[in-house]
Amino acid sequence: MPDRTSMGEAEPISADRWLQRLAELARRRGLAVGTLLSASRRDLDLLLASAAMHLPVDEGLSEREASERLRDFLATTGAMLATDYAELRRWLVDLGYVSRSDRGADYRRAAMPPWLREAAQALDADRLRVAVATARRTQDDERRARKDAWLARTAAALEVTEAPLLKSDPDEVAMALALDQAHNAWAMGEVPVGAVLLRQGQVVATGFNQPIANHDPTAHAEIQALRAGAAVLGNYRLADCTLVVTLEPCAMCAGAIQHARIGRLVFGARDPKTGACGSVVDLFAEPRLNHHTEVQGGVLAERCGKLLSDFFAERRELRRAGLMPADPEGDGTPD
Repeated sequence: MPDRTSMGEAEPISADRWLQRLAELARRRGLAVGTLLSASRRDLDLLLASAAMHLPVDEGLSEREASERLRDFLATTGAMLATDYAELRRWLVDLGYVSRSDRGADYRRAAMPPWLREAAQALDADRLRVAVATARRTQDDERRARKDAWLARTAAALEVTEAPLLKSDPDEVAMALALDQAHNAWAMGEVPVGAVLLRQGQVVATGFNQPIANHDPTAHAEIQALRAGAAVLGNYRLADCTLVVTLEPCAMCAGAIQHARIGRLVFGARDPKTGACGSVVDLFAEPRLNHHTEVQGGVLAERCGKLLSDFFAERRELRRAGLMPADPEGDGTPD
């Protein structure tokens, strides 16, 4: 494994610049030590030095104690690194940031390279941890601000004639967002159905029909939104969420909604061919099932239905003009 002598003549860094660069790196995820070794050695050395700062200079630690310190580093200051404490410990020892006794029973911080030495004397593990935590909070705030701005732009783009009604009805606002997702499906040649998953009034995830593009018969808008939302929230149970979809769910999606323990379902147009909220069957009213989602149908039903009608009318016109195959199988258009 290479040593750190190549950085010995690097220009010294100040304590403030150390904290600034660490904060910049904190905005990234999945940094591999091996990749940094060849792509950005200065950043690698800065991160390894930051890890070494979690170990004492004058007091030797056992391997277990050193590992605990490095676990804490990876959970806080070093969360951007894609490694575990054992691999990190090996890098620190092999590159000379941590010294280890011959028997491996005494771990302590070694001397820093010249370009980091003066700054290290002015810093400690707590200051490094605070710099990273502050950077991550700032990043989270920026993401929330971007999401809020997107929602504001979306609401402002809605038709003026509907604005007074939308302001007083959160379901209609959410359905308008779902309709926007449905247009994404149309643009991809899919049946235009869109869905939005909300939690406490905030958008968690969105989805639109993609079975053709994904070669996946289960890739309905509802399933797409449920999968994305479960990943975002880190839970396959979504009991405190509302799912808003432009078309009455089919039996498959109704089952998924109930398995996810969705608290409330809002849909737009009814589906007389496959609807599982009362049009063909009503799975949500089945008393033998152990979960019963609250269902509200008919929200912006006319707009949702018109979008579907326009889509299928366009398909029929394209077929008559010879621009689409006469056989509807596989193009997303029902018989």
